[in-house]
Amino acid sequence: MKKIIGITGGIASGKSTVTSFLKSRGYEVIDADAVVRELQQIGGALYVAISDTFGPTYFLADGELDRITFGQAIFANPEMRAQLSTLQDKLIQDALFDRCQVSQSDLVFMDIPLLFEKNYTGFDEIWLVYVPKEIQLERLMKRNNLSQADALLRIDSQMPLDDKCALATRIIKNCDTIDMLEIQLTAIISEI
Repeated sequence: MKKIIGITGGIASGKSTVTSFLKSRGYEVIDADAVVRELQQIGGALYVAISDTFGPTYFLADGELDRITFGQAIFANPEMRAQLSTLQDKLIQDALFDRCQVSQSDLVFMDIPLLFEKNYTGFDEIWLVYVPKEIQLERLMKRNNLSQADALLRIDSQMPLDDKCALATRIIKNCDTIDMLEIQLTAIISEI
């Protein structure tokens, strides 16, 4: 019987580090962000929905979605963010679980940043990659070259990590070194 584990966290919490570790150990990881990028490719279901709803403003001359400009607009405008959410949520969830169902693996991990915010269900376990907000802010500013105000807009657009702790099956603390994170993950995997 297939076991499905959802992995979530917040922006710049370290989900990519966790999923890279899992992939390096041979586990299958379905990445929601990668699925979204595929759906946003020219002609993809999400591309068409964004174009029809928001018009040509957020597209480059070659027809590609201008992810930077679109992302800034979405994070700065709650009404626009809600409108996008309505457009994309079902498309993304269906695409993710379709991939999971065709997987040949008995253990599948799904990396879904907004797992709780979008009310995803159907997991055997949910792992939360946790980091204190101060570290999250510092990492996001450095990683994306953002001002503190822009980074806080992005962090605050998501459910606080402290609130997600109560909803997760397991909490993976990513406040120390990568070696410590890998020790923690190895122990968790040996339990499942």
